[in-house]
Amino acid sequence: MKKLAEVELSGFGKFPKAVCQVSRPLNIDEIRGYLNESSVTPRGLGRSYGDAALNEKGIVTESVLMNRFLSFDESRGIVKCEAGVTYKDLLDTFVLKGWFPPVTPGTKYVTIGGAIASDVHGKNHHIDGSISNFVKSFKILSASGEILKCSRTQNSDLFWATVGGMGLTGFITEAEIQLKKVDSQYINNKTLKLHNIDELFEKFEEFNEDYLYSVAWLDTVASGSKYGRNILYLGNHSSYNKLPEKFKNKSRERFIEKKIAVPFEIPFATLNKLSVTMFNAAIYMKEKNVEDYLHYDKYFYPLDFILNWNHIYSKNGLIQYQLNVPEEEGKEAIDKILKKVVAYGGGSFLAVLKKMGDQNGILSFPFKGYTLSMDFPVRKGVIQMCKQLDAIVLDYDGRTYLTKDSILDETTFKKMYDGLWQKWLEIKIKYDPYYKFSSNLGRRIGLCPS
Repeated sequence: MKKLAEVELSGFGKFPKAVCQVSRPLNIDEIRGYLNESSVTPRGLGRSYGDAALNEKGIVTESVLMNRFLSFDESRGIVKCEAGVTYKDLLDTFVLKGWFPPVTPGTKYVTIGGAIASDVHGKNHHIDGSISNFVKSFKILSASGEILKCSRTQNSDLFWATVGGMGLTGFITEAEIQLKKVDSQYINNKTLKLHNIDELFEKFEEFNEDYLYSVAWLDTVASGSKYGRNILYLGNHSSYNKLPEKFKNKSRERFIEKKIAVPFEIPFATLNKLSVTMFNAAIYMKEKNVEDYLHYDKYFYPLDFILNWNHIYSKNGLIQYQLNVPEEEGKEAIDKILKKVVAYGGGSFLAVLKKMGDQNGILSFPFKGYTLSMDFPVRKGVIQMCKQLDAIVLDYDGRTYLTKDSILDETTFKKMYDGLWQKWLEIKIKYDPYYKFSSNLGRRIGLCPS
């Protein structure tokens, strides 16, 4: 095996970091060779936040050069592609043909392989579920070197262990995805400016069936009479005929991105209580109760407009903390968590709350309830605060999202995913008894030996 470059890697949160051997294989045979020598961690564009795509004890194999479309059934909207194809590739290629990704995370810079490994969800989970609901099949390079086709009827155990399995069951080589039929590039958006979480949960229920997409921004700093203020964004795909005239021509044109950049890591902590308080206040003051039309890029991917926006967290990086709690006591749990964060004083300027539906993947994060995602600069006290959040989440039989996680310990993980991790591990050992696929995350939470 040729000597590979050693590179300091991190997830998008830039915490933690690790020096890893990195390869960008052109074909499956290269990866087979690595499996004979070492453990392997698949990596797409590195948009998981923590250490899911880090491997200090083996090799990180990136899929970015394996990015071809293999076929497309235009009448049914079924695309077959290699794992390195990104959401941006899907959007650029198929939106003008009238097809849209059925489930999308908050960035289009995610590979299809990474999306399946994370079983990504979006603003429509309460109705459509995660991406695995639209994965018809995929092929995976197993630890034995064999390519296995997986679906709900073929190698189904490996299918369900791989969706949400964080790359620990094998290297996804290609996938077949069902796209969603759309008539325009625009979302009919309804914005509601709300005063507290009581109002928010009432509106979630009121509009649950009326809007395909729903997400709320929460102010995690405001206290007193402003505590829990939020903005709820609801949306449906707009038909072309209902678009205002000024948007009709644009909806038939190829979308061209315009970007700004944070060109370097800011050498000091810009996100403190004062700056986050000011930022959150500005967001809340700016928004109004309105119904309008937004281009899909602005609606789904507002942060993609800013290249390397994670640089604002300085070289220390950030912890992205995402939790899911059951529906029955969801408001009570979210209230306790929000009060803990407000008391901490660190705040998050990217706090979003969504309603979730049921999901089937063994280690898939979603279940029927409410998910809250927050970001915290890495600094003194933040990990201890997140551990306190873990305790609240456990009290409500909730769990946190492995794709976002960088701090979960083995004991807490196994409590959160009790009954699931054992089932997953049986399948892992069946197909990979020598743990050829491993990662820093897998070892940290006890899914792989350290």
